Amino acid sequence: MGLLNNLEQRLDKIVNGSFSKAFKSDVEPVELAAGLQQELDMRAIASEGGHLVPNIFVIELGPADHARLAPYFGNMANELATVVNTYATDQRYTLSGWPSVSFAADEALETGVFRIRSTSGRASTAAPMVNPNLTTQVPVVVMQSSSTPKLVAINGHEYSLTKSVTTLGRGETADIKIDDAGVSRTHCSIVLGSTVILRDNGSTNGTIVDGVRATESELHEGSIIKLGATTLTYKSH
Repeated sequence: MGLLNNLEQRLDKIVNGSFSKAFKSDVEPVELAAGLQQELDMRAIASEGGHLVPNIFVIELGPADHARLAPYFGNMANELATVVNTYATDQRYTLSGWPSVSFAADEALETGVFRIRSTSGRASTAAPMVNPNLTTQVPVVVMQSSSTPKLVAINGHEYSLTKSVTTLGRGETADIKIDDAGVSRTHCSIVLGSTVILRDNGSTNGTIVDGVRATESELHEGSIIKLGATTLTYKSH
């Protein structure tokens, strides 16, 4: 957490405010850093002598978050690129070049929700491609859609995990609403970061992960989650 704590302090100075107060229900820059780390982990490809990871990232934000953070995109991009480089070094991942981070607006995303798209490549020496929704420029590369983690129900219904923290429960305020009498109103939460963690929120009937009742458990590809009579499978891509 040292890397993220240091990043939060630096970005806090950039925007002249406290993230914990200013961005309580919105996207926090430190969440973007955690999302980039998770993107590296999910996209790492084994190769001779190590793992290859993307180095070009476009962070898509909802209109409100994009407008709010736009004045800070330049400095944030530099700080987040440093986070990617440091994390890749720590994990012994191989980057094809210095990380590039840019931002785009997506009208379909709600406030507090972001998406990261990544690819490997180098910026073209030709004139950059300009998108009117971008405050920073995107290098001229062919972007490949990154995978979005999700939960899959037995009936095949999929629930995409696009928030840094997603709540599951029977209540109206849950991000993923589960119509099951055995599920509490805010039964559990899934936290995205360098690892994916499920946390039980003091539910009445408990949460089972891979056959074990869990207060907090790391999720892996294919992990089976049981809430009441509902079974969900975690998929990282």
